[in-house]
Amino acid sequence: MRRAINIQNDLKQIHTIEDLTEVFESIASIRIAKIRSRVIASKEFFTELWQTYTALRIDPKERLVRPNQSKKGRNVFLAVTSEGKLSGNIDEQIINGLLGSIDQKSKTDIIIIGAHGISQLDQRGIKPTATFPLPAADLNFSVADIINAANSYDQISVFYQTYESLRSQKVARIELVSAVKDLSEGLTESKEIVSSNDYIFEPTITEIADYMESVMMGVALIQIIMESKLAQYASRFNTMSQAKSQANVLVNDYALQYYRAKRSESDERLKETIKLVRHNTLTGAVK
Repeated sequence: MRRAINIQNDLKQIHTIEDLTEVFESIASIRIAKIRSRVIASKEFFTELWQTYTALRIDPKERLVRPNQSKKGRNVFLAVTSEGKLSGNIDEQIINGLLGSIDQKSKTDIIIIGAHGISQLDQRGIKPTATFPLPAADLNFSVADIINAANSYDQISVFYQTYESLRSQKVARIELVSAVKDLSEGLTESKEIVSSNDYIFEPTITEIADYMESVMMGVALIQIIMESKLAQYASRFNTMSQAKSQANVLVNDYALQYYRAKRSESDERLKETIKLVRHNTLTGAVK
């Protein structure tokens, strides 16, 4: 049986791990709350933007047509992955889903957000067209560079992990333009029509509308990244919760081992004492 002092040292280390997992679990929980607040604020901003945008467009069929595409005939797959390796196997599922969706006959480029997704592709010997770091901040970050890189393609498909619940995260695919339309679902269009007949626009009304479309696509992408980060934090919360639970089981197990070892050592000392006393008694009797 192991010595009690060695078990006690292991027990202290497990207690430290238990405390750390609880801290990381709390951090993940706090960040989940912050992201939810950001998503609500982002939706409010989109609502105001949509009101202004619908006032600019007279013909609804012209909306979100993205006329200034420099890569016509090509599509792009955009994967949102994590920066580290604490996301479990979800990033691998995202990359597998992306690669499995590529039609070899079509012209499809790949843009990766997040270092883990880049390493996943690197392991498969595939080099993406462009890469971007996952925004480190949960609030006040820009996706303008990503939108500029993706906006020149015919179709933009985004692969990411969705937040089903605190215990469930899944891989999803969405077309970015469709995401903008989804955000606009249920929103009332502006009754006011802002046209060049009534106002002087600098630059032109078309350029202004195109810019607003780009901004709205950015808002949609931010929403997707926020949901992905929400799912990542939920995954970390679950991982830390499981680790804390396992550490708690180990603490109880090691505590039991410790008390057994202490009792065993006490019994051994008692036996040694009795043996010594008996030996001294016998020796004295012989004398």
